[in-house]
Amino acid sequence: STASSSTESLGVSALTDGLDEARRGLWPSALESFCRAAAADPDDPAPALAEAVCALRRGDARRARATLDTSPALRAPGPPWEHRAAWLRAAALMALGDPEGATWSVRGLPEALRHRVEAAVKLQAGDYRGGVIALLEDRLPRRVTRGGP
Repeated sequence: STASSSTESLGVSALTDGLDEARRGLWPSALESFCRAAAADPDDPAPALAEAVCALRRGDARRARATLDTSPALRAPGPPWEHRAAWLRAAALMALGDPEGATWSVRGLPEALRHRVEAAVKLQAGDYRGGVIALLEDRLPRRVTRGGP
C-alpha cells in the first residue's frame, strides 16, 4: 500500500540521516534519527542496532541495553543481525559492569565469535591469562585451557 511504502521511505530517510549524523559525530541528533527510523519500520533490526550503538557511544549503556532487550525487531532477528545484537548486548553489559552477563549473552554465537567476546571480557577485567586462553582455545593443548602447568 501507499501508506506502507511511505512509512518505509521515512524509515530509510531517517536511517540515512542518522548514519550521516553519526559519521559527523552528531550523536544526539543521530540517536533521534535512528529512533524515528525504528518507529517508522519496527521490523527492521538496523535502526534498533544503530540506536544501541549511539546510546553506547554517548555513554548511556542502560538505554542501549533497554533498546536491545525491548525492540520488536531484535526478538528473533536472524542472521546476520543476531550476531550484531549479541555483540552489542555484551558491550552494554560490560559498560554496566556485568562481565558475567556479557559472557552469558553471547552463548548462542558461533564458537569463534563467542571466544572473541569472552576474551574481550576477560582482558577488560584484567584476566590476561584467561583472555589469551579464550582467544587461542582451539589452538592450545587441553592441559593449558584446563589450568594445567
